[in-house]
Amino acid sequence: MLRTAAAVAIAGLLSLAACSGDDDGSSPATDAATATADPTATAEPTAPAAAGDDTITISGFAFSGVTEVPVGTTVIVTNDDTANHTWTATDGSFDSGSLAPGDTFEFTFTEAGTFEYVCNFHPAMTGTITVTG
Repeated sequence: MLRTAAAVAIAGLLSLAACSGDDDGSSPATDAATATADPTATAEPTAPAAAGDDTITISGFAFSGVTEVPVGTTVIVTNDDTANHTWTATDGSFDSGSLAPGDTFEFTFTEAGTFEYVCNFHPAMTGTITVTG
C-alpha cells in the first residue's frame, strides 16, 4: 500500500513538472508510466536474507545461518555485530579477513566436505558447514 501511494505521488509530481512549460517533447503520460515502472523510485529497504538462504550472520558474538549447501553455492557472511570478526576455515580453505560491523564476505564452495570455521578474534565463536555434491 505504501509503495502504491508513493508511486502515485511521484507520478503526480512528474505530471505537474511536465506541465510547467518546459516541453522536452515527452508526454506526461509517458513520464508518469516510466516513474511508476521504475522500481528504484519507490524502493523500500529490504530485510537481510533469512537464515537458510545461503547466508551466515554474525550477531551476539555467534554465527547463525546455513549449515549445509551444495557444491557451487556462494555463501554470504554478514557481520551484524558491534565488533570486528572473521569467518575463517580451520583448514585454511577460506578466510574473510577482518569484517567490521556491517561488512559482508562472499565465498563460493567448489569442493564437497565438512568445513569447520572460527572467528580468529574470538576463538569461542565456531561453526561448521557441510558442502554436498
